Amino acid sequence: MLTNWFSSLVFSARGKILPIVIDSNGTKHNFLEIKNCEGLRHLLNESFLKTEKNPFIIYNGTHYITQLEKLLEKDHFRKIISNEEVSFYFFEPLTHYIYNPKRNPLYEPHILKIDNEDHEIEKIRCLELDSIEHWARKNNIKNLKVYCTDYKCWEYYQKIYPSLTLLSMDLFVVWYSQRLGLIENRTRMFCLYKHVNIKPNLITKKFWSGAWRYDPSRHFITAFLAGKNLINNNNVSFYFKLSNEDMISRFWFSWKEFSLKYPTLSKTLLNGNTLLQEIVPLSIEIANPKTIGENGTDPEYDAPGFNIRKSQDPVDSYYESFCAIVQESRVTQPWPNISEKTLNAIKNYRPFLMCAAPGTLQMLKDMGFKTFDAYWPEDYDNIKSNKDRLARICEIIEYIDTFTIEELQKMYTDMIPILKHNNENLYNLNKFYNELNSQLIENSDRTNG
Repeated sequence: MLTNWFSSLVFSARGKILPIVIDSNGTKHNFLEIKNCEGLRHLLNESFLKTEKNPFIIYNGTHYITQLEKLLEKDHFRKIISNEEVSFYFFEPLTHYIYNPKRNPLYEPHILKIDNEDHEIEKIRCLELDSIEHWARKNNIKNLKVYCTDYKCWEYYQKIYPSLTLLSMDLFVVWYSQRLGLIENRTRMFCLYKHVNIKPNLITKKFWSGAWRYDPSRHFITAFLAGKNLINNNNVSFYFKLSNEDMISRFWFSWKEFSLKYPTLSKTLLNGNTLLQEIVPLSIEIANPKTIGENGTDPEYDAPGFNIRKSQDPVDSYYESFCAIVQESRVTQPWPNISEKTLNAIKNYRPFLMCAAPGTLQMLKDMGFKTFDAYWPEDYDNIKSNKDRLARICEIIEYIDTFTIEELQKMYTDMIPILKHNNENLYNLNKFYNELNSQLIENSDRTNG
């Protein structure tokens, strides 16, 4: 019985034919064996896949996809994949890495950590696309449409993986937004809908900053908040007790160069991290918060049984906060990728600062969302260097902190039309991707024609 489908490959041969799942060990599971796999069941029933007529493949994992050959063991499946148009979706962001002939890419970390210098970007490759390209070439498969999660990375990768037609779709984000839409409709149907969360008088704190799993960029921002005395009166989560030396060793940039360029900020980070040692764990909606030690990375690995979230969407903590500092998972790479962290802030009617990859605000604008450049600078979105972008975000946090709670309540009132627009637009993301992919296909046909 399969209950968790992470690192699994899903194949649906026809729209109404129940899919098979190939787990990380290469074992095949039919629908009866996966009926208790709640996450996959929700995805297939609630997303656009429910009405998908063409064959499709989903990979819910990271790194090289080892199970691909298993799909071709059945002659029926081989015939479909070889002769029909097949859509390939990812449920997780892509694994980008820097190509180095002396290193095995299979041992590269899932999250790329670079500062987006030109000599780094030109060597980037993708493990998932490596595996699909190799599989397609080996088996003469020419009709794969592969939907990349990270926005506009297909523009770079298309020339590197010519056997694939690269398009755009973040399956998780689209499903999550469609699920929120279903919940919203049910709430309205039963007359339970109230705009409680857009009442300015609920705001008693300036910032919301969630960092459940460890990432150096999250450590950077949280140390800054601590160094500026912005922890106690705000909603902040952070569970990691690491020395200044350990924090510095985890950064993706030269600390010596950074401290020379940003002497005041570097002192704030060191002082802030020293303070963090005394006050972690900082918790938002955690049932049993536990500090993670100096070798800690993710709570589920290093402290089993602790730091279990009561909710992925702690609404009350959003309602009492003015601005969400969204700590996305993908910050130290060239291409934007958003997750439920961004969608939850929008769902809960919060303005946001995006601690994310460059171009994330532009991606959100392309999706139809409105941002907040009328209230504070958003030039950080155009800063290619990841460390320089975070440094600029820290300046904007300081700027927002200059306002009193009463002034922020008034500012929030002025923002309400934007916040309502963003909330309504949240449920249109599938339409955005459909229109984008139609344009990409049209441009490709024109170029090839």
